[in-house]
Amino acid sequence: MNEEQEGAVVAESLLDTLGMDALPITPNSVVQAVSCPRFKLVLEKHSFSNGILGKAIGNSNAAVIYINKNIPNQNRYNFTAAHEIGHVCMHIAVGKKSAFECGDREMSSSSPHEDPLEKQANGFASGLLMPRALIKPLTDGEITWANIQVIADRCASSLEASYRRISNLSRAPSAMIIHRDSGASFARFIASDNFGFYIKREPLSYDQKMLSVDVKLDRAPDTSETMDASDWINPTIKGITLGTIYASTISLENGFLYTLLTYDDDCIEDDYGDYS
Repeated sequence: MNEEQEGAVVAESLLDTLGMDALPITPNSVVQAVSCPRFKLVLEKHSFSNGILGKAIGNSNAAVIYINKNIPNQNRYNFTAAHEIGHVCMHIAVGKKSAFECGDREMSSSSPHEDPLEKQANGFASGLLMPRALIKPLTDGEITWANIQVIADRCASSLEASYRRISNLSRAPSAMIIHRDSGASFARFIASDNFGFYIKREPLSYDQKMLSVDVKLDRAPDTSETMDASDWINPTIKGITLGTIYASTISLENGFLYTLLTYDDDCIEDDYGDYS
């Protein structure tokens, strides 16, 4: 079990203890339920000007969580608050560390940040907002934009956080690539532990952009296109070569394009290069 999985398990156990079994799980309601005479917990909005999204300070008797009041998106606010609740429950209340300041770097699974406490807090946030028992009946478990959108809507979580959660609960290798400027600039990627292949950090080609579905106008797609794997990744790793890969791209506001990549045995070339 890795750090993110450990954090999710702790969050789900907390929800069971609190008897919270209906979506959406709101961070404010969790804070109210956790706070008691033996441990006082307060969540407040605060103005930060130095890139801080959330902050948690406390000890074994009490803690305060501050969330940047300028976070424009409610779903991003929810994940930030849930992340800081994770620090309180897993680290501050048990004396591992007394204070945390968290920004994009700490909350991104795609950064080189290796602090296991931050990974645990990210996993806790995912498990708190999207507990396995409550999201499992919502979809068929396949990694598609339609399923990710359902989870995001029902759990008041971001698409990125919802992808991370569904990918952690699936055995299928997958990755999500984010481009900005209408595909002209690579931004970042998130990949499942078993994806393995090197993802190209390049602008989208015309053909790749033409695959995109504008989810402001149309429903999130529940299918993918079969594409040449080398368009997206370095297709060879440890003697295995992918001839094709499944890709599905959606366009969002402000010029962002999100792409899902998945593959299965049918995508692997045989010794003769026939992958049809």
